[in-house]
This record gives sequence, structure tokens and C-alpha cells, in this order.
Amino acid sequence: MITLGITGNIGSGKSTVLKILQKKSINIFDLDEIAKDFYISDNFVYSKILENFPGVLSSNNQIDTKKLGQMVFNDHEKLKTLQEIIWPKVEKEIIHKIQNSTSKIIAFEGAVIIEANWHKLFDHIWIIDSNQELSKEKVLKNRNLSENDFENILNHQYKINEMIDILNKDNIEYSVINNDSSLNELNNLIEKEIRNLII
Repeated sequence: MITLGITGNIGSGKSTVLKILQKKSINIFDLDEIAKDFYISDNFVYSKILENFPGVLSSNNQIDTKKLGQMVFNDHEKLKTLQEIIWPKVEKEIIHKIQNSTSKIIAFEGAVIIEANWHKLFDHIWIIDSNQELSKEKVLKNRNLSENDFENILNHQYKINEMIDILNKDNIEYSVINNDSSLNELNNLIEKEIRNLII
């Protein structure tokens, strides 16, 4: 089995890559969705978030991830606190899913794979790279985020060259996939990368 981590900056097209893999019947997981599930299903996570971030509940007593995001991306210490609550849970879940998978390839997508040190859990990393202005345009069009939100999130993420430096230092195999062209071109690049993985 090959374990694959997919990362990149906000708006680079990570989710699109995951959908392409899903259509190719590859076992995929969205780490953001895994984290959000813990906000609902894990009593420890739920109580710790309420303890540290009062005022993030929605009208139906669920954690409002948009409110939480706005709170932490404007405050480095609050962001660190949230990471300390959720990252260990997500890491255990990654390991659990890898150990219980019978797929030829299992892929996980997440913006913080390298920041959280999860890259060491995977055989190969794909960094999805896209022009920053194109990324911003996509985010502002498709998500309920402001330009300021985009800049705040981007400022908390590693730059592509920083990701590459860390992967080289840790001897992790990686590919940088450019997503500045068409969906068809991206699909062709993904197919090529899959062939390289299974050779």
C-alpha cells in the first residue's frame, strides 16, 4: 500500500485533486472534515474548545467552525491552542485509517500536513501549487471568506519553498503539481503522478 499526503496553500486546488482521485476509485480522506467530525463526536475536543474559545457555539449548540476560524487566524496563541487540542486526535485517526486500509493507494488531503509534522506518516507528498492571485480569486468566489480572511490564513501557512525544504530535510519523497491551467491538464498531471507512484 502507498500512503499519500496532499497539501498546499489555501485555494491551490487540493480538494479538486482529492475529487479527481475519488473518481479513480482511490481511498481518500479530507483532514479538515476529520477534524470537524471531532468537534461533534469527541466530548474531550468539544469541551476543550468551549473552555478555550467561549462564544463559538451556533444556535443549535454545535461548534461554529467559521467563528472559530476567525478567532484563531487573528491570534497566533489561540491558533496554537486549537492545534494542541485537535492535531493529536487527527494524527491518531490518520494512523488508524492507514493501519485498517486494504487499498493500493490511500490519500489524505490537508493544508497543515507539514506544519503538523504528519508528512512523516506518508510515503509520498503532493504539494499542489497555484498562482497566489488565481488562488485568491477562486477562494473569494467559492467560499464565504473575505480578502482579509484569505491573507490571514495564507500568512499562517508555510510557503512552497519552506515545505520543500522540510521534506528534503526529512527525506520524504514529494512532487510539486502545478494547478494554474485547466481541469483537464490537472487530471493529466494527476494520472502521470499516480503512474509514478505505482511503478
